[in-house]
Amino acid sequence: MSESTAAATDEQVTIYTAYEIDFMLGLRDTENGRITREQIGLRSAPEEAHEFVTAAVTSGLRARGKVERSEDGQWLLGEEGQVIATTLTAADRWLGIALAEGEAMRMAFIIKAHEAIIMLTQDELDSFVVTALPGPEQVPASVADIVLAFLEGGNERTVSLRRTDVAAPQDAVPLMFHVEADGSWKSGHLPLDEDGVLSVTDVDAESVTEAARVLWEDGASRAPGGATA
Repeated sequence: MSESTAAATDEQVTIYTAYEIDFMLGLRDTENGRITREQIGLRSAPEEAHEFVTAAVTSGLRARGKVERSEDGQWLLGEEGQVIATTLTAADRWLGIALAEGEAMRMAFIIKAHEAIIMLTQDELDSFVVTALPGPEQVPASVADIVLAFLEGGNERTVSLRRTDVAAPQDAVPLMFHVEADGSWKSGHLPLDEDGVLSVTDVDAESVTEAARVLWEDGASRAPGGATA
């Protein structure tokens, strides 16, 4: 991902657990933040363990210099955490990316809030590497880099993309790419057929970047070179 820059300074990889991200979202309750939580599949700790988990999370963040306690007892995020939390709670567009090979799956999420863009990449089952993109215009190329690198790594691999907008969070727009056992590439796109399955079209590597651009910028899922669906 040559176009992305680390959210942390000095090229240090920034990793947050799912509970830490949930904690940052909880510091400012917004409808956009609730959508973010749903989009990235965050689950809060069970009620009976909530106090224990919160104490462990804040202790870990404080030890890493990510938060501090104010004189009146409030938790204050550091500069990095403020940028991440603000983007998560003010998000207006989400792009989910699922990379699947057999039973294995990795997830990533690109989250936009006005001109701010961050990406959460699944590191382990319950943690994410957090990176920042310079701006929305960098998203299509960055997504294409991820998709192509994964698909070119072997046959029978699938990439699923899902764009969601704050104006209609219930209407996610899907797009898929798949490499068949014989090495041919397919794109799954709208419209759905009578069985609710995506339409399938042959696709090549050169078409992936444009398809990602159309999905991200226009919210359209369509065949390469075809009309908007």
